[in-house]
Amino acid sequence: MDKLKLLFFCLLFQTSLNVSAEYAPQFVQDSLKVLYPSIQIVGWTTDQDYYVAGFQYQGFNTKVWFDNKGHWVMKQTDWQVMDQVPNAIYHTFTFGPYSTDEILDVTYVEFPQQKSQVVIHLGIDNAETEYQLFYLMDGELINARNVTNMNHILGASTFL
Repeated sequence: MDKLKLLFFCLLFQTSLNVSAEYAPQFVQDSLKVLYPSIQIVGWTTDQDYYVAGFQYQGFNTKVWFDNKGHWVMKQTDWQVMDQVPNAIYHTFTFGPYSTDEILDVTYVEFPQQKSQVVIHLGIDNAETEYQLFYLMDGELINARNVTNMNHILGASTFL
């Protein structure tokens, strides 16, 4: 009888693991493989109604958002530093009011239907204030958002 109880609890535990594991349907995984056929290791999460694939691509942490039909809707590449930033953005930032603040992260965000953006996450010197600066590729600053007391993750709620 004890063996039967143990088997039941093991099966119950295994079932609960499968239900809670993050995954994407096969058609979404197939969409990712079309875009990035060489990617081997992918972690899946969800963000609102989107499936998010996380992986390394060309040396950068990359995330790709897919809708529930398997269409990609957003891609983020974590550049971390200003080395990859286009000259127009670098120039605008360097001569702007935030140029002396500490750069915490730089993220390149691409979309299939709208203009790409670069988001620079800053820590204001001598303060506990943080900002996200949103630039278009031509160097135009389109938003400066104080993210000090909020979750400053760049996800579906920010862009989609």
